[in-house]
Amino acid sequence: MPSKTVDLLRGAVAAGDYREMERLLDVYRAEVEVAWKASTSVDERQAMAKEVTTLLTWARETILAGRAHAQRKLIHLTRQSAYVSASSLD
Repeated sequence: MPSKTVDLLRGAVAAGDYREMERLLDVYRAEVEVAWKASTSVDERQAMAKEVTTLLTWARETILAGRAHAQRKLIHLTRQSAYVSASSLD
């Protein structure tokens, strides 16, 4: 079930554009729902379920990695600002 929405969704996740990602998830959900209802075999549905699971797992892991990286940067900046504030008192 190739979909342009999947590529757009991956791009939004990679760019950290969470508003666009949510919009595209709604579009993708609707596409999957239509394809699911139109499917004629268990194998087709299994393939769709695998694709959706793979995409959502990737998106989750990518978002968590991005959040962890942002958290480390924030901690680092907080430490730096603590030293800058202390040295500026001299």
